[in-house]
Amino acid sequence: MIKFSPLAKKRWQRFRGHKLGWYSLVFLCLLTVLALCSELFFNDRALMVKYNDEYYFPAFGQVNQAKSFGLEVEGEVHYSDLKAHFEKANSDNFVLMPPIPHGATSTTEIDRKPIEKEIDGIRQSYEEIFDKLKAKGKTENDEAYASTELAMIAKIKEKERWLAHPLPPSWEQKHLLGTDPRGRDILSQLFYGYRIAVGFAIIVLLVSYFIGLSVGCLMGYLGGWFDILFQRFIEVLNNIPFLYFIMIVDVIVRGGSNADGSPQQFGFWHLVAIMLVFSWTAQTWHVRAYAFREKTRDYIQAAKAMGASHSRIIFHHLMPNMISLIVTFIPFSFSGSIVTLTSLYFLGYGLPKGTPSWGSLIDYGIQNRESVWIISSVVLAMTLVIFLINSVGEALREAFDPKDLSHYE
Repeated sequence: MIKFSPLAKKRWQRFRGHKLGWYSLVFLCLLTVLALCSELFFNDRALMVKYNDEYYFPAFGQVNQAKSFGLEVEGEVHYSDLKAHFEKANSDNFVLMPPIPHGATSTTEIDRKPIEKEIDGIRQSYEEIFDKLKAKGKTENDEAYASTELAMIAKIKEKERWLAHPLPPSWEQKHLLGTDPRGRDILSQLFYGYRIAVGFAIIVLLVSYFIGLSVGCLMGYLGGWFDILFQRFIEVLNNIPFLYFIMIVDVIVRGGSNADGSPQQFGFWHLVAIMLVFSWTAQTWHVRAYAFREKTRDYIQAAKAMGASHSRIIFHHLMPNMISLIVTFIPFSFSGSIVTLTSLYFLGYGLPKGTPSWGSLIDYGIQNRESVWIISSVVLAMTLVIFLINSVGEALREAFDPKDLSHYE
């Protein structure tokens, strides 16, 4: 069983006492779990299908042909159509769909006939009104005739916007935040994109902090030529334009080819590698200053006198005492990685086109300004996530503040 020190318990109590930070962490964890299990909540493939007393689980990777369920259609079955088929047949067979039956990359086909029929009905009803107005001697120049015509045009336009993507939010079609120009559900893309962004931020955070802490401790502890050499190296690295470097690497990567002769693509792992090259320097200076100060303390001198090696002093004595410094920076580095990834996807660097991401949604929103639900959805999602992360960071800063956890006697 893990035993926590009294100081750790005090920090935990102070963090729990910060209501905004605590509830932000709980809500952020719930969002992350929901995003990690997106296939169970946002998917066009069924969670479970019962057919002739046999059970299938398509959402977990099982691919089924339409003919396997008695449909005379080639290719993989469309589970929404299969559900309607089973309901129409009044059989014991059933299809259990996710709450949002739309995947991040699946497109929604629009049934135009009912909408066009409604538009024709609107025109016919207004034609009767126009005939009555003409019978009363009204002409097209009269105010009553013109206002009626404008009302008809407004109603027709209201129906016509359902004829093509992007579609506005609709509870009936389970597009709670509407669709993008390609007909893909926005809510599904937000959660799948959030999952990618969180994975990217975690990878960059863990590796960059390990490199930055190790180098910073060595710089502060060893000093001398090692410290001077890495100071100059970090200064040079920080003066390299980040975006230009990405553009150069993108050109180099796209100029190559794979083993099968296909052109290489600038992808997720290229972006991770570039971020790691630049991001580890952010916390190095803080760690260096802390290590430079701590190496003169009595507990470090005592460890040296007992014959402890440099690696043991750094990793067993210096680093554990830097937790309060490290923890307060982590949430802000995490949110910074998410914003950076979104910005680069918006500029066209990162995942292949068609992959769900917040950056691509921003691009669609700018290209379709009249469809305000696209840009507003992703902006609100980003604002919410960054607010939650920063609230957690503020709570951690207060919980690990040494001024509130120490006193003089």
